[in-house]
Amino acid sequence: CENDEHCKEKGEFCVNALCQQCRDNSHCSGPGMMCASGKCDRKPGYCDDSVACPGNQKCRENDCGPECLASDECGAGKMCQSGGCVAKPECGDGADNPMCPPTQDCQSGRCQFKVVSCNMSDPVYFDFDKYALRSDQKAKLDGVASCLKNNSLSADVEGHADERGTEEYNLALGQKRADGAKKYLVNLGVKGDKLGAKSFGEERPVTSGSSEEAWSKNRRADINSK
Repeated sequence: CENDEHCKEKGEFCVNALCQQCRDNSHCSGPGMMCASGKCDRKPGYCDDSVACPGNQKCRENDCGPECLASDECGAGKMCQSGGCVAKPECGDGADNPMCPPTQDCQSGRCQFKVVSCNMSDPVYFDFDKYALRSDQKAKLDGVASCLKNNSLSADVEGHADERGTEEYNLALGQKRADGAKKYLVNLGVKGDKLGAKSFGEERPVTSGSSEEAWSKNRRADINSK
């Protein structure tokens, strides 16, 4: 074409020697329509009551944009982050209550029990053929209980016996010792699901010998973190 007259029958316009649907935006009708490369098309990102924005984008003044510009545009328990509504963290920046309880630390927006090392290396010793806790051994368990209550550690209580008696008897005796130590810790406030209790009977002596000195060290309950 040389001019618009050559394209008139088609209702088009002569643009760069070609009949095109439009030359400029005035040739396009309808909300949000614009002329692009000779064709009428909807303006990128246009929105109105009948044209919704994709995904979680929000329509503002006929333009699609981020889901939020400020946290007050998000619902309860949420905040605006990088243009999107996300759940508020439990602690730290953006949380309703940024501080954690004294026994916990804020890690990646969540309150986590402080992980500290507990002194569980001291065995709890028992009298011959007994599984009742000795009064001079309870202080060891008191310290373990205090530590386990205030962090996320869990532990196994392992019961042991000396070599005297049958294997079956000593296995049962070791279990009673493990169960007794566990019960004591639970009574002090340690959650039961943080503790295991098992017996090794006479299988794992810490010292060899057939004397009271050796036997007394093997009649024990060990507590190991897991």
